[in-house]
Amino acid sequence: MNVIKILIKSILHLLFVIIFFSSLNAKNLDKFNQGSQISNYFSGVLLLNDNQYEESYKFLKKLDGLEESHINFSSRYLFSLVNSGKLTDAFNYSKKLEKKELENFESDLITGIYYLKNNKLDLAQKYFLKLRKRKSQFLINDFVSSSLLNWVSLKDLDIAKAQNKIDNINSRFKNLKDIQNVFLHCFYNSEKAELYFQTLTSSEQVDFSRYNYFYATYLNTVGKTEKAKKFVATSLKLYPRNLLLNQYKLDDENKKHSNNFNCQNSSHVIAEILYITANALSTQNIYDVSNFYLNLSKYLNKNFYSF
Repeated sequence: MNVIKILIKSILHLLFVIIFFSSLNAKNLDKFNQGSQISNYFSGVLLLNDNQYEESYKFLKKLDGLEESHINFSSRYLFSLVNSGKLTDAFNYSKKLEKKELENFESDLITGIYYLKNNKLDLAQKYFLKLRKRKSQFLINDFVSSSLLNWVSLKDLDIAKAQNKIDNINSRFKNLKDIQNVFLHCFYNSEKAELYFQTLTSSEQVDFSRYNYFYATYLNTVGKTEKAKKFVATSLKLYPRNLLLNQYKLDDENKKHSNNFNCQNSSHVIAEILYITANALSTQNIYDVSNFYLNLSKYLNKNFYSF
């Protein structure tokens, strides 16, 4: 078994060599064909794939300028930055790529999220629109780009037009659309919000138990505290290990609901969209991209997603 593992690693190293040199422009070969540079690249990528993001960053940061000749480098470097918690550095590098006209899906996403976090909605909308026009190797990225553009545009829309935008999201993402519909009616303080929450959380086809917490929080926010308390008690009988519900119960007992998630805050909803995207990618074992989305959600709403 150990021999097989060694063989696989050797093959991967060889593939990295081939890919590395085949994607470099001839004029840049002299700069990056030194043994130390190749070693930095291999080490950085292998550590990234092994989810050792801080260590990966230490090697990849030494390859300044490689993005000009190696098309995949910038995405990998951004993954290492975001996944090691260096969001400001990731934003600065994304702007550097933009100046060189080398921006990509990840850099546009990071820039838009950074502006959203800093309440610059018009700038966030600009980058989410750029994001929407980009092609991606992951179908779920199309869902993300459409959803983020929709939510950052709500300030200009009434509920009917906003609903239409969500309805137009790819039908393959029905469950994710159902979640957004709940938040949409909560965002607009619609009379149908409670009905949407009830429908979602009572589904027998899909496990939406996570959203029992959001429903309870909504009930508490609109003054239906006793109904929220009873709903949590009932939910805990079905899902006794649900961390969010147990936290809600503890907060209720201590009378200190912090309301770290507010469905009338578009950045909080976008953070949840990024979170469920991360979960979807995790089930496919695409961990570096999954963690990328997860850390962006934490950046937008640290108090809630660090729980």
